[in-house]
Amino acid sequence: MAIKYYPNRVFRALLPPVDAISKKNTVLKLSGVSDISSTAIAETLTPNRDWKVVGIKFTFSNATARNYSASIIGGRSVLENLNDFLFFKIPGTGSQKITLTPGFYTGTELATELQTQLDANSKFADLGVTFTVAYDATTGLYTITPSSGDIQYLEHNVSGTLPNQYSVAGHLFGFNEDTAFASPIISDTVIAGLDSETAIILEAGGTDLSHYNSDPHILSLDEAIKIETNTAGVVVTYSVDYQLIG
Repeated sequence: MAIKYYPNRVFRALLPPVDAISKKNTVLKLSGVSDISSTAIAETLTPNRDWKVVGIKFTFSNATARNYSASIIGGRSVLENLNDFLFFKIPGTGSQKITLTPGFYTGTELATELQTQLDANSKFADLGVTFTVAYDATTGLYTITPSSGDIQYLEHNVSGTLPNQYSVAGHLFGFNEDTAFASPIISDTVIAGLDSETAIILEAGGTDLSHYNSDPHILSLDEAIKIETNTAGVVVTYSVDYQLIG
């Protein structure tokens, strides 16, 4: 689950019951039209809520053969002020708040984002320390390695004040308790399936003028729908119909 609740932290107000029921019953849509003769489609839908996909449709302007797919991909949703920061230290610095850019990430993409933000920290940079962050899809573990010396993850930043006491993004990487200073540090909890991809629609060389999938798919906020095509001499209209659950 992308959001972990900590004591004494306020996350977001609940919708009034009538509004919540209304949202659950409303069918939302991602749609687009694209000439893929020179540029393929690669679009990801991530509502940042638990959700249900109720229909996916492709329509093509002619019978030119093309490859196209719709897939469920596993990853993590990073939401502002809910699960977007965590704390680290290296020798010679105090606790450093590392903030992630909100968005949806596969496991490998999330590793790259954390590495980018660690390298951007001025205290670490002043000491000439850079980082390598990697996600192993086989083990489900993250590894963080400094270029020199050791690093420590802090689940509870005792020097901070609310709301900056807890690493609300730590569990996204499988870190749920303070580590010792070490090189590297490795997740204490397996986070499996973050680079997974399961096809709902998968067509190679298809020539049908339309393709509709109406099977319902219940997804969490840690899952996304990816729409892809190759390049072909055709205009494609595509849509994903969905409802919010949470």
